[in-house]
Amino acid sequence: MTNKVLLIPTPTAAIRASGLTHIDFADGYSCQADRTYVDAEQAARAVFADPPYMVRCLMALRNGIVAPFGLRASIDFSDRGLGKIDVFPIISNTGAEVVVGGDDKHLDFRTWISIQPGLKGSEVTISTLVKINNPLGRVYLFVIMPFHRLLSRSLLQLAVNRRDNVSPEAR
Repeated sequence: MTNKVLLIPTPTAAIRASGLTHIDFADGYSCQADRTYVDAEQAARAVFADPPYMVRCLMALRNGIVAPFGLRASIDFSDRGLGKIDVFPIISNTGAEVVVGGDDKHLDFRTWISIQPGLKGSEVTISTLVKINNPLGRVYLFVIMPFHRLLSRSLLQLAVNRRDNVSPEAR
């Protein structure tokens, strides 16, 4: 059975946890997983684990397009001391919610992932929050927005339907 990803208002907890001084864009998606996650970090690792071929192609396309504009072709932000999930440094982790993200000259972004116990597993909520730093950031956000919406839904859908556990080595 496939559980449906729902577009939801940006959770207030995500806004507070982001640490951003100003938010120019925010969204939220939620889905009931049939499995129970130990913590939000495990859910976040499931979201970012083994991205589909389409995601890898879109990232390669993004990297090729943005390089001439001086944006990072390889998104690899430095670890802030709490570890990383995929290439994204963990900014905060309370167990029930984890925030990953990075700051760049064009924009700062945070991805907030939370879990809540449900009747049959965990409800997983993901929210992306962005602070635009200059006109290039505004153009960049406009261009990637259709892809972002598709990817957020797809990655959350894959995570909640994943039957395997995210390996302890990935933690």
